[in-house]
Amino acid sequence: MPFFYQEHILQKQVERVLRAHDLFSPQRTLLAACSGGTDSLALLYVLDLLRSAGGARLICVHYEHGIRGADSLADACFVERFCTVRKIPFILGTGDVPAYARTHRLSIETAARICRYDFFHRIRDERGCDAVVLAHHADDLAETILLRILRGTGPAGLAAMQEWDGLHLRPFLTVTRAAIETYADECGLKPRYDATNDCMDARRNRIRHELLPELARVYNPAVQEALTRLGTLAGEEDDFLAGVAAETFQHAMCPEGLSVVAVRAMHPAMQRRVLRLFWAQKTGTTQDFSYLHEERMRALLAAKGARVCEMPHGWQARVRYGVLTLHHAPSVKPIVEKGEILLPFIREYAIMNFRGIEFRFRRLTHMTADDWHRMKVREAVYADLDGLPPLVLRTRRTGDYIRLPFGRKKLKNILIDDKIPQEQRDVLPLIALADTHEIFWIAGGRRSIIAPVTESSTDVLDITCVKETIDG
Repeated sequence: MPFFYQEHILQKQVERVLRAHDLFSPQRTLLAACSGGTDSLALLYVLDLLRSAGGARLICVHYEHGIRGADSLADACFVERFCTVRKIPFILGTGDVPAYARTHRLSIETAARICRYDFFHRIRDERGCDAVVLAHHADDLAETILLRILRGTGPAGLAAMQEWDGLHLRPFLTVTRAAIETYADECGLKPRYDATNDCMDARRNRIRHELLPELARVYNPAVQEALTRLGTLAGEEDDFLAGVAAETFQHAMCPEGLSVVAVRAMHPAMQRRVLRLFWAQKTGTTQDFSYLHEERMRALLAAKGARVCEMPHGWQARVRYGVLTLHHAPSVKPIVEKGEILLPFIREYAIMNFRGIEFRFRRLTHMTADDWHRMKVREAVYADLDGLPPLVLRTRRTGDYIRLPFGRKKLKNILIDDKIPQEQRDVLPLIALADTHEIFWIAGGRRSIIAPVTESSTDVLDITCVKETIDG
């Protein structure tokens, strides 16, 4: 394809997007993020051409993550030289992403994204820019949608990235990676190469290099187009439903909170949207409000009488006198005595972290079919509270034992039989009977015979342990 035709297509595409959102004007200022890679370098090049043709003023920002040592510093110098030659104002940000990731227990990829965007948004506010321009393209969009599907997203998550969300502008969102690479080559651009894009321990890279090619080869050669079309349709429907939900939410509001009667009358899909709006209004964010939290609040709406359940970050949802409310409960530190945590089971739901394991305690008035099925899962245990003595969460001690169907057995021998590595035995979380050496449950392993759940049990304790992981 002739060079001038490629240049015409890409440049016209970016110009069309800018004009569609009233951003093609010398009175506008765009903050263009450039890593030095092919996509962002090509976008910066096009924006500079459009600036010369009467488009918006331009500022380039680059964030040096501190991840790749000398290569990372060389990327920053490369982008700065590129801008200096073209007289594009350049702003460099730096940070220690690995340290941030360790502190906040995040993957390097997630930590880098948070630090990078925080820097972009701060510079945008300081310089009064009209948009942060990003080089996400059609391949990125397809990868993001597939990644969210694998994580179990809802319709709103399928909408993924937008061309313009009022803050971020993505002029390349309908352009393929191959077209951008061809354009950069024809223009003589010499972008930097980030070897971490080939690192297969990052989930997105595995999707890019393994899953999408396999889906295209075996199932649908046009899988990328199918995914981006799904994202477009989901985005349009989400916009429509968001408007309906906002109006429905206002009608369900009362001075104290949400009317339970009004929310109960809604379709489940609308209930979830209204509950999410309620959460956002009260907490100021939609972060960490998952499908499970939506369902927990919906279950609360169906309960009789006054009920309460625990939500993320110390929030509690309560139903009383026909009104659903959200309150930020004062933080309560676990009661720790003699190196053990006492476990009071007075709430419907509680979460506790211990030795890298998240323990979730749930009280049930009856067992569902799913609960009976989950009794076979090693990460969950059920007990009849009427027959359960006070429990503590601790690690092992000399003399510990557990009562099993075939009799009492020393914990030490069980750990040997179950092939638990020596280095893990002293830190293995145990739920034990208070003030005794008797173990009720080896977290993720065997359970004592005490307090079994039967068909007649009316007050059941469900304990689930989830090992904390860092998403890659």
